Amino acid sequence: MRYSKKVIVGFIVLLAALMSPGLVFGDDDLVRVTPQIAVEQAQAFFDDVSDEPVTACDPVKMVNSDGESIGYIVRAKRDDVNYGYVVFDSERSWWISEYCLAPNAPMPIENTSDEIALLASQDDIVALKFDELSFGIADLDNNVVLDEKGCRSTAVFSVGNSRSGSPGRFEDVFVLPKDLYKQGYVIDASKTISGMITPTQSEVIKETGTYACDVSAMFAVSSHYVTLNRLKLPDLYHELWQLSGTSGKPNKSFDQATGLYFTQGETPSPNAAPAIKEFCARRGKRLETSFAWYPSWDSFRATADSGNLSIFSGTLSSSHDAHAMAVAGYVAMHNTYSNDKKYMLVVWDGWFNQLRFLPYDTTIYISHEGTYCGE
Repeated sequence: MRYSKKVIVGFIVLLAALMSPGLVFGDDDLVRVTPQIAVEQAQAFFDDVSDEPVTACDPVKMVNSDGESIGYIVRAKRDDVNYGYVVFDSERSWWISEYCLAPNAPMPIENTSDEIALLASQDDIVALKFDELSFGIADLDNNVVLDEKGCRSTAVFSVGNSRSGSPGRFEDVFVLPKDLYKQGYVIDASKTISGMITPTQSEVIKETGTYACDVSAMFAVSSHYVTLNRLKLPDLYHELWQLSGTSGKPNKSFDQATGLYFTQGETPSPNAAPAIKEFCARRGKRLETSFAWYPSWDSFRATADSGNLSIFSGTLSSSHDAHAMAVAGYVAMHNTYSNDKKYMLVVWDGWFNQLRFLPYDTTIYISHEGTYCGE
């Protein structure tokens, strides 16, 4: 039997990792993942999927709200410039729970507010996973916890996990050996569509006094099909708000990043498709739009392959928070070691500027929906 050079190299890398003095087996044959190993795994992944040569560095330990160490966020740099990140999360079905590779892309914990970015630059901090889409940060020495919006959180870690060293210090990350990254991911197919206007949540709040993730997703998708004047965001955002039947919550919300109170909107998921269609029709563009409950990944891929955009929305099981994101593309890959196939969506989350590459893992949602556009 003959093996490819890449398979042989992958086996050697895996064997070297298993023999590494930093790799320690704990109870139940779990493996302790050190920061060094996290960086090595991130580098192997970046080498496989990045079009540009990048360097993995700056690992930040990640914990959940129970105080259990569950993974790492590792930075990517190119020529000493931030170029994205990868998130390792032992609570997810795939150890690689998210990544981003783009010029000047910061890590998720540096994105939300100036206070979070300042705290993230310090030593002895951990990333705090609030749910599968949002992260905060904790300074254990000074007992400072900031949520995903940059607000000081009253959350108190219940106990240190039995494998986490001293309670409150979150020393160790343990995973099953089979969950460790194996060298050899190959991208089988991918596509990313450009040409969206993507105002951040802070920009929307500053300029409109409102925010709704569905409306932001509709605005981004519509901007791909019709010419929109970014300077008229307040009027355009309000128009989509009205067309989609978005309703504002009775009490104002406070945004830490801007220091402003704003109206948080809620949009019935099926309303996005007709709203986008009418919004574009008013500007001379005929679109066919549709909506589906519990869609498959293939439906988003087919839409992207036809050169069109879509919206993924869902309600998380962990937090019961609903969120909608514009879908700009997809990635399909497989592992040459295990032949496991992984499917991802390339999304703009409506919060920040950069695109996120998220696994199409619908098990984390109570419900999920798709809105599709076609010319």
